[in-house]
Amino acid sequence: MIDVAAFHIDKRRVRHAFNRAAASYDRVAILQREVGKLLLERLDYIRLQPHTIADIGAGTGHHSRALAQRYKKTRVIAMDLAPNMLRAARRHAAPLARLLHRQSFLCGDVEQLPFAARAMDMIFSNLTLQWCPNLDKIFAEFRRALQPGGLV
Repeated sequence: MIDVAAFHIDKRRVRHAFNRAAASYDRVAILQREVGKLLLERLDYIRLQPHTIADIGAGTGHHSRALAQRYKKTRVIAMDLAPNMLRAARRHAAPLARLLHRQSFLCGDVEQLPFAARAMDMIFSNLTLQWCPNLDKIFAEFRRALQPGGLV
């Protein structure tokens, strides 16, 4: 078993770094966009029609918007540790989607998801897990938050 304490990540520092980077993040997030694009393409093979999706580590909301476009009747919750990232995501979201509560924004930590049990049909996460040394805890949270038959 791996000693997760040996891989301590200071979440305050992570939050601070992403808060500072929020204004220029989209200009430099080439890898994040490319990996996210590949993840979104894989959804073509999935028959699930989710009612609620959590985009964990949503950043500026690029993929949250893509999920909302793909699943027109679905509620997409963009969640990130950094409030400034969520502010940017909110600014970029379609006004009608916000008005109809199809897109919402929530500051939270992937290790303690602020969702009720079985509240999500899908959890989407693009290059977030590297900031979390305790993957067992993360996947236990995913399992708790997902509906039976849900997708990560």
